[in-house]
Amino acid sequence: MKYSKPPRTIKEHLELLEDRGLSIENPERAIKYLTNIGYFRITGYMYHLQESDGSHRFKEPTTFNDIIQHYHFDKKLRSLILEYLERIEVSLRARLTDYMSLNHGFFWYTEKDLFEDYAIFTKINEEIVDSFRDPQERFLKAFKANYDNEIPPSNMAMEILSLGRLSRLYKGLKNDEEKLQIAKDFGLPSTILSSWFIFLNNVRNICAHHGRLWNRGLTADRPTIPSRKKHQFKGEVPENFNRSIYGVISLIDRLLHNTNSTNRFTAKIEELVEDFPVVNTYFMGFPDNWKEAAPWKK
Repeated sequence: MKYSKPPRTIKEHLELLEDRGLSIENPERAIKYLTNIGYFRITGYMYHLQESDGSHRFKEPTTFNDIIQHYHFDKKLRSLILEYLERIEVSLRARLTDYMSLNHGFFWYTEKDLFEDYAIFTKINEEIVDSFRDPQERFLKAFKANYDNEIPPSNMAMEILSLGRLSRLYKGLKNDEEKLQIAKDFGLPSTILSSWFIFLNNVRNICAHHGRLWNRGLTADRPTIPSRKKHQFKGEVPENFNRSIYGVISLIDRLLHNTNSTNRFTAKIEELVEDFPVVNTYFMGFPDNWKEAAPWKK
């Protein structure tokens, strides 16, 4: 079957929403949102407010403002998660350079014997060489102007790798003392930490590309949840923990605990939830008793 729906004007979209039982108190305001955000993007914040019988009828008494409140909540949530994922990413960069360079020199990432995954080794080095061939960053241009090296040292090379590449690099390293020390710093076994970095990079990409996050089921590269008592999460851990935003928040909180213990990440999350009472945390994977039993409470 081919897609055959005809395009609609903004006014026609408003009429459609009203026909489906949505209360639009201020049509002019609604038009501005549809003009600047787009109808399709806004629909992502209304499905849970509609009946599940295929009629697309809105549950009473849903208003257009309810939809926009969810949109703003999601936007603020993405911003918070990006802010604190950046801290984790920067911390990983620093540790890779510090631990690996002290033991193997500034060009450790070119030593194949340090890797157990040669495909990752090759990919990382190709990307660094390509970036250095025509550098855009000022620090790389300065290094290239002053030295004859064909590649930059680790302290610069790690800065040009994305969190996704850093995550794969860490996973691809042999379980030598440096990799194990990084894992120890984050308070997890290295295999579990690797899965968390890769999973959280997917979350970061959703945030960076302005995708809907708050009630999203995150099925790609699900993280390993530790089962050994030493590393277990305390508190309520539902079945969908490793694919829900509740789980994402818990993972970020755990990673920050040992490297940035005075952070206010979960406090800000709770303040955000309180500021948007229209948002049902059930759709984020939060259990009913999360205020007392969430892992970050324990």
